[in-house]
Amino acid sequence: MKVNYTLFTPGPVDVPEDVLQETAQHILYHRDASFSEMLKATQQALNTILGSSGQTYIFTSSGTGALEAACSNVLSSRDRPVVATCGKFGQRWLELCKAYRIEPVTLSVEYGRSIPPEALEQTLKQQDKPTIVLTTLAETSTGALNDIKAFGEIVHAHEGYLVVDGIAGIGADACPQDTWYIDILIGASQKALMAPAGISFLSMSERASALMQTSDLPKYYFNLAIYDKFLVKHQTPWTPAVNIIYALKKGLDTILNTGLSEHLIHHEKIAHHVRTRVMAMGLSLLPEHPSNALTVIRMPSGVESTGIIQEIRDRYGILFANGQAELRGTILRIGHMGNYTIPKLDKALDILEKVLRQQRET
Repeated sequence: MKVNYTLFTPGPVDVPEDVLQETAQHILYHRDASFSEMLKATQQALNTILGSSGQTYIFTSSGTGALEAACSNVLSSRDRPVVATCGKFGQRWLELCKAYRIEPVTLSVEYGRSIPPEALEQTLKQQDKPTIVLTTLAETSTGALNDIKAFGEIVHAHEGYLVVDGIAGIGADACPQDTWYIDILIGASQKALMAPAGISFLSMSERASALMQTSDLPKYYFNLAIYDKFLVKHQTPWTPAVNIIYALKKGLDTILNTGLSEHLIHHEKIAHHVRTRVMAMGLSLLPEHPSNALTVIRMPSGVESTGIIQEIRDRYGILFANGQAELRGTILRIGHMGNYTIPKLDKALDILEKVLRQQRET
């Protein structure tokens, strides 16, 4: 089936042609020295982009797999982690805790808001030390960006452990792991790292790795103790998605060749441009503190986003994203992480403005 639209969704994203071409390379045997060299280089590139001096684990899975790996390897059955959530994807931490029969302490805010650091501090004051905090950098369902730097300082001061879902934000929003006291930082291939979906990863600090020794939760595919035995040889325990790793490595190299700070500045510029245009259309944004990865627009009164998204996809070959759960139909999400430029975004925004104007005139 031929795809007849260009992605402007917040993941998966439109992938550069040279990155896509990497997936057509001959498949390496995953026990061959050439694969070990590629995996090692990919881990090193990830550590540079993440600002991490820790161990990085690469999984053949969606980002949720890496979230589960974090939970199952560092949590124990008697733990009461703090789950700080501001949207649907942040709630995935709650779902994982439920799956492992762990009762978390929940800190949540309404959709569109970011979690106030002072609220996290007040919550931690009421918990035993050390506490594990599970949270999100950029909430894809609302576009909200959390102040992970402040979170890190607070959790560190309380002798806790900070675990961050950075899947949507890494590469679009600054999030240096070591500097911000992040113990586990999680990401995936299909967002601002500009590769196809299929690879997730987590980077773990040395102090967090000690928690693996006391974790009593069941695990097998994501058992990091097994991964450690193979990482000595720069291999994975299970058959990996070799050609997606090729593509991820190409995306990472593109970022590093540009320079990480320049890559982040680019995302800041295009995010500002998109929001300036959106507000010039008379529209408002949902999040109070938006991520550079996406722009989330509130629909005008009487206008429903589902039909608009379908019309733009079918007539113009441009795909935006709808809201999720109770936000479905009330918002429109525009992804602009990775392979996007201002001219490319302007073409999509011109179409959006045209269709919205026609809706208002009927």
